[in-house]
Amino acid sequence: MAEVLRLDEALARYAVHLRRRPISENTRKAFWGDLNLFVRFLTHGDGAAVARMRVSDLRADHIRAFLEHEERRRGANSPKSLERRLTSLKVFFRWLHESGYLAHDPAEGIPYRPAPEPLPAYLTDAQAEAVMRVAHALAHAPKPDTRPWAIIQLILETGVKKSECLRLTRDDVDLGERLVHVRYAEQRLKFKERSLPISRECVEALRTHIERTQPIGRLFTCTGRNLEYIFNRRIAPEAGLSSLTFEMLRWTCALRDYRAGEMHAEAMQHKFGLSPVGWSEMEAKLVRLLAQARAASADAQAERA
Repeated sequence: MAEVLRLDEALARYAVHLRRRPISENTRKAFWGDLNLFVRFLTHGDGAAVARMRVSDLRADHIRAFLEHEERRRGANSPKSLERRLTSLKVFFRWLHESGYLAHDPAEGIPYRPAPEPLPAYLTDAQAEAVMRVAHALAHAPKPDTRPWAIIQLILETGVKKSECLRLTRDDVDLGERLVHVRYAEQRLKFKERSLPISRECVEALRTHIERTQPIGRLFTCTGRNLEYIFNRRIAPEAGLSSLTFEMLRWTCALRDYRAGEMHAEAMQHKFGLSPVGWSEMEAKLVRLLAQARAASADAQAERA
């Protein structure tokens, strides 16, 4: 029969066990720190409750609830950190079981969660406005560069990929009809072709760029790498950002459309030139991004209150 052990007694004995184990000091501190987070979660920081609780009272549901709490809380841990938290608890409960303090190990059956793919970066509305102000100013500077203004405005509205943007020619842009035509030469990619509406502001940015550069072939005669270099040297710092990429702009457009809820799934799939599988993957990320954005907004409102 397993020995009846209070949680505070178990922690004291486990601390001795950790000191005796041939592990690094950083690993020891990580195990101990994760375990103490778990205990604080269980007892709501009540030291007296630690003495009242028995280790035999601990269940797998307590562990799952703790991991879910860690995943949801503000400043959520990375998947790698959450995995380490579970490892720390598995080590603790295995020691309790092998030492005879628990008849069964409640952590044994809890699987590691597959680490979700990291969410893409995007711009908040305020950041997007700042980026546009800087790009507009650069396009009207004494030595103007109209490319960032035209490209940023275009992608924030249409969500075209970097490769699609850089393939655009003068013939692909219909300023009178306010349309941008995305075309593909490969027959297998024809399903990605689409005509995307643009605003008057986007027309102004594109017209300014066209009048200044007089393009004959491609609309933007620069490599994507060089353009992102300009984004990160001349736009991002002035807008208060650490970086700015084509991908960030595309995801900003997608999140805006998804948040607005005015387009059905098929329309968004078409707009972003995706296969059914590609749209399914994008939508899964948009759901997580929207939840993240709403949580950040709620936190900001709470702080202001």
